[in-house]
Amino acid sequence: MTDILDLPGWSVLGKTTEDGTDVLDAEYTVQPTACQKCGVIGHLYRHGTKPVTYLDIPIRGRPARLRAKVQRYRCRECSETFLQPLGGIQPERRMTERCARYIESLCLRDTFMRIGEDVGCDDKTVRNLAGEYISRLEASYRPSLPAWLGIDETQIDGKMRLVLTDIDARKPVEMLADRDKGTLTTWLNHYRDRSHVRGVAIDMWRPYRDVARQMLPGVPVVIDKFHVVRTASYCMERVRIRLQKLRKAGERREWLRSKATLNMRMAKLGVKARFNLDMWLANEPELAAAHGLKEAFYDIYDLPKAEAVAAYDAFAARVPANLKADFKVLLTAMKNWRTEILAYFDNPISNAYTEALNGVAKTINRQGRGYSFEVLRARLLFGKKVRPEEQPWRLATAFKAPDLPLRLLVKEQDGRCQSCGVELGRTKETLPHVAVLVRGHERKRTLVCGGCFEGFHTMALSHRSVPSTP
Repeated sequence: MTDILDLPGWSVLGKTTEDGTDVLDAEYTVQPTACQKCGVIGHLYRHGTKPVTYLDIPIRGRPARLRAKVQRYRCRECSETFLQPLGGIQPERRMTERCARYIESLCLRDTFMRIGEDVGCDDKTVRNLAGEYISRLEASYRPSLPAWLGIDETQIDGKMRLVLTDIDARKPVEMLADRDKGTLTTWLNHYRDRSHVRGVAIDMWRPYRDVARQMLPGVPVVIDKFHVVRTASYCMERVRIRLQKLRKAGERREWLRSKATLNMRMAKLGVKARFNLDMWLANEPELAAAHGLKEAFYDIYDLPKAEAVAAYDAFAARVPANLKADFKVLLTAMKNWRTEILAYFDNPISNAYTEALNGVAKTINRQGRGYSFEVLRARLLFGKKVRPEEQPWRLATAFKAPDLPLRLLVKEQDGRCQSCGVELGRTKETLPHVAVLVRGHERKRTLVCGGCFEGFHTMALSHRSVPSTP
């Protein structure tokens, strides 16, 4: 007979279900030989039993409890009583050791509330276990200073947090509570040998440049290309908004709709979109001049270094007098950050990974609805992707529609049934199914578990079979 508990030293006596929770009655078969108080061997006798319930890992997608019949002993030598030592149990938390490890394995990937619902405990218990787990991870974390350092910040809970990345290896290095000069300087001071650093990518924030020059002398500091060209688009948008306000209400709506087309590169526009844009700009010379300046600035990054430097220095003279005020932000940045912007042509590095990581940090914070900084930092640094063998829903064989971009769908829905919320792929009953939401619209699909798949008659939509009821 298969041991449903699968816990060494334990024997199952029976199984019941109480309020949707599987309760396993069991006893620990290993008996003590020495007194736990005085240590004398062979002077023990049984002194009744005590029922104790321990939290265990979910079974078949449902919370589980281990109701143990713990033997009490009395020592003839010291007359003290003690409970039978139990293997695989954390008595202070009233849970199995594997349950604690299970919570730790999920605490950096899922929300504390959902883990608590999955296991059947309070979210405070999950938070405490996560705190201890994070403390152990931080104690052993020794990040190295990367050769290509990315520095950026992200605003979380109204405060700017500093994010440091290895932009060559594309991995996070550190997340600091503040982005001020002192915080960054202190972090860099932890590394005595900084001679291997080859470049630093930043945005146009002066303290980053000052610290890099002080702590990493001679290392090129590169302004991220995205921040520079975004400034050019911003200046063009100021012209569009200024001219839009002079139009009537109906015309202003059309100007607003043109925003996306104006911000796209001309080379990426289709024939129809480019024709419409050319006709529109032909009737708006001021906007056409601003759009031309934006395109000219973007083109600088496509030129060889010598030509790019010449075009960069000549750009200010191309701005007409009536657009000087609108393009003042760009012209000022070009003047103040000339060395760092042109350093891109010698070291074409980008801070795109750091920017993407900032978005991940904000997503994590929204999912948890207000994590502490320590938890947020740990999730960003230590939250690893689950291996495919640990997520059966990622296997293509588990799906009936291989043409669907399944990985994107799983990522969007966080691997949960969109009907009942159960975590997909844990058991045979919770294997994922692709459900068509609207008949005839094959792209409008979602992931559901097997029970919800049949309960909502999605078989008729997905496989064109007759439903079980009218």
